[in-house]
Amino acid sequence: MRLIGYAPDVDPTIEGVITDCSAFVPSERGMEGAPSAVDLGIDALVAACYGALTVRDLDDSFRTIAATREGLFELSGTTWADVTRAVGGAYACGAEDFWRFAQFGDTTLAINKADILQESASGAFSDVVNAPKAAIIETVGNNVVLANTNEATYGDSPNRWWVSATRDHTDWVPNVNTGCATNTLVSTPGRIFAARRFGEQVVFYKERSMYIGTFVGAPLILDVQQIPGDAGCSSQEAVVNVGTADNPVHIFMGADDFWRFDGARPMPLGSPLRKTVFAELNGTYAYKIKTLHDRINSRIYFYYPSSSGGGAIDKCVVYHYKENRWGRDDRTIEAALEFLTGGITYDTLDDYYATYDDLPSDISYDSTFWTTGSNRRGVFDTTHTLVSLEGVAENSSFTTGDFGDDDNYYLLSRVKPVWLTKPTSAQMTNYHKANQGDSLTTGATTSMVNSRFDLLVSDRWHRAMFEMVGDNELTILNAKLQDDGSE
Repeated sequence: MRLIGYAPDVDPTIEGVITDCSAFVPSERGMEGAPSAVDLGIDALVAACYGALTVRDLDDSFRTIAATREGLFELSGTTWADVTRAVGGAYACGAEDFWRFAQFGDTTLAINKADILQESASGAFSDVVNAPKAAIIETVGNNVVLANTNEATYGDSPNRWWVSATRDHTDWVPNVNTGCATNTLVSTPGRIFAARRFGEQVVFYKERSMYIGTFVGAPLILDVQQIPGDAGCSSQEAVVNVGTADNPVHIFMGADDFWRFDGARPMPLGSPLRKTVFAELNGTYAYKIKTLHDRINSRIYFYYPSSSGGGAIDKCVVYHYKENRWGRDDRTIEAALEFLTGGITYDTLDDYYATYDDLPSDISYDSTFWTTGSNRRGVFDTTHTLVSLEGVAENSSFTTGDFGDDDNYYLLSRVKPVWLTKPTSAQMTNYHKANQGDSLTTGATTSMVNSRFDLLVSDRWHRAMFEMVGDNELTILNAKLQDDGSE
C-alpha cells in the first residue's frame, strides 16, 4: 500500500492512511523523518523571542533582526548586536503582543502595538515620528500598510487600517495627493489579525472574515471589499504566500480549518486532520500560531499552542502543498523564520566553531547550511536560541491504519517497507483486533532485518507502528497476509 500521509480523522481502513506519527513529514516522493534542529553556535537572545525576520535591501544584502519585549537585536556572526533605539529607551511590547517586521526599500521597519513604528537603514532603530502604533505591518508596492492601530486621532482601533504616503514611510497624514489614507473594516465583527501582500493588493484577515484591498489612487486610495465566506485567521504568522508575485496564493490556518485563497474565494484544503488539530488547539492562544515555509521542499509547518501546553507553542502539523499530504513535527518554539546567514568559509570558520571537532556532524556536506546567502529554516527554541531545522533525522515514527476485513482471519508474517532512504535502525510493533470498533491488542515488537520485519500473528485486522532512527524516506508498505480461515 502507498502511504497517503497523516490522516487521523478519516476511516482507518482506507489504504495507506497514517493514523498517528511523530517527527514524520511529507516529501515529494512519500514520507520522511523530519530534519532535526542544529545548533549553529549562535548566542541565545537575552530573553524570549517575540518576533524575527530576515530582510533584504535593494542591493540584495540582508540582515536578520530578532526582538524581545524590550529590545531589538541584529545577528552579526554568532552574536546579537543590540540595535534598540538610542532615544526613547527600552520598548514596552506587551506579554500578549508580538513584533512584526517589513522591508521598505533600504529601510527596515518594526512595529508592536505598544510602541511607535521603528525604522533603521543600518544600525540602531529610531522612532518614526507621528506614525501610528500598530499590531500589523506589511508593504505593498510603494506603500506601507499598518493595521490594528492606536494613534492620537482615532485612538485604539483594532479594526482600522492605515496606508502611508506613496514612497514615504514617514508620512502618515491622510491626504489624497500623497496617497496616505485610513479607514475601518466594520462589515464583520472583531479586530484585524493579519494583513498580507497579495501581488499588488493586500488581504486583511479577521478571525472569521477576509477583505481584499486594491490601490486605486485618489480619492479613495485603497478600495477594500469583503471576500465572501467566513474564512479568516487569528495571527499574522498563520498566513503563508506559496505563489508568485504574478500569481499569489495564500495558505492559512483559520479558526477551525485550513484554507487556500487564490484571489477568487477561500477554499478549505479538505485536510484529513482538521478535527484532531482543532481539538488540540488552545483557542485562547490562537493569536500565537506561527508558520515556517520550507520553500525548497514545498512544506508549511503550522505551529500552534495546545490545550495542555499552558499557552506555549508546542504542536506542529506539516503540509506539502504540491503533493497534498500531511505529517507532524511537534516541538516547543518561541518563533519561526526563514533566515539567511553568510555561509562558512575557512576564513570565518573560527567565528562559529573553535575546532573541527565542534563542527556539526549531523549536516550533509551538500546542505545549504554551508552556502552563503541560502535560505534556511529555523526556530527559536525555549532557550531563546536560533537553531536550524536541517539536521539528520533523529527519532521518528508512524502508525498505519487497519488492514484486513471483518469476515476472515489473516496471518501476518512479514511487513516490508519500500525504503528510498533506509534508517540506521527500526522496529515495528504489531497491533490487532477481531472487529472494527474493538480495542487494539498489542502484539510483538520486531526489529528490522534485511529491510523487513518478520512476525507471525493471526487476526481479522492488523495495524503496525514503526519507530525509526536516522534519516529515512519511504513510499510503500508491503504486508504479507495469508488467509487463516473464517468463522
